[in-house]
Amino acid sequence: QVTIPLKHPSSVRPSVAGMVIPLPAIPVPDGPPPPECQEDMKRLKWCVVAMIVFGLGRAIFAFLQNAISLDLWALVSLFISIVMGTFIFKDDEHLQSFYNCLSTTICSMCAEGRQDGLHCLVPFMMCTLINVVFDLFMRYQLFGYAPYGIFLVGSLIAQSVAVFFSYRVFKTLRGQSPDSGFEMGGGGGGGYARPGGADAPAQANFEDGRAEQTAPSRGGGFVPFAGQGNRLGS
Repeated sequence: QVTIPLKHPSSVRPSVAGMVIPLPAIPVPDGPPPPECQEDMKRLKWCVVAMIVFGLGRAIFAFLQNAISLDLWALVSLFISIVMGTFIFKDDEHLQSFYNCLSTTICSMCAEGRQDGLHCLVPFMMCTLINVVFDLFMRYQLFGYAPYGIFLVGSLIAQSVAVFFSYRVFKTLRGQSPDSGFEMGGGGGGGYARPGGADAPAQANFEDGRAEQTAPSRGGGFVPFAGQGNRLGS
């Protein structure tokens, strides 16, 4: 049995654990992916399966080689990426049983909120990329400690390839998404089109409703400062 003779740096763990990285709300289409994404989706699925296998071996040997204190938060982040990857392939024949287990236990709130399918693609890509960057910069000294280092490197390779194929799927989806539904009137001048009157003259749209150009009423209405007044005391 090989024991890793390293200690977890106390100055790094709180800073990494306390980081909160906001993810942009990027729209993706609902339903199954288009046919153009099928090959990349298949490769992405096997990357998620490889992340599960290497992540499980990484956790086991991290515990056996007394490296669990070094790798605990990284394993938690890896598990979150695996969960999001599994939710992407909730209807897949190989990952559906794992999805059903997650959706009925610790991830039931996500399943009830319909946070699955392609909606998990961008969060999965971003979180997995962050895991790869942190593992490369913080755990490269552990690559040579077999057998833990073998599973560490394998999980890094699986995550890196998963980021690559998830980005390819994302590019394909964005290329097929429709243009924005916002329309600007005025032909690029930044104006606003009048409701129900697209062909109306541009200068007449504000003139007909101005108060100072409204004709005064001749029906005996109230006119201020008109008529005879009375002096006080008279």
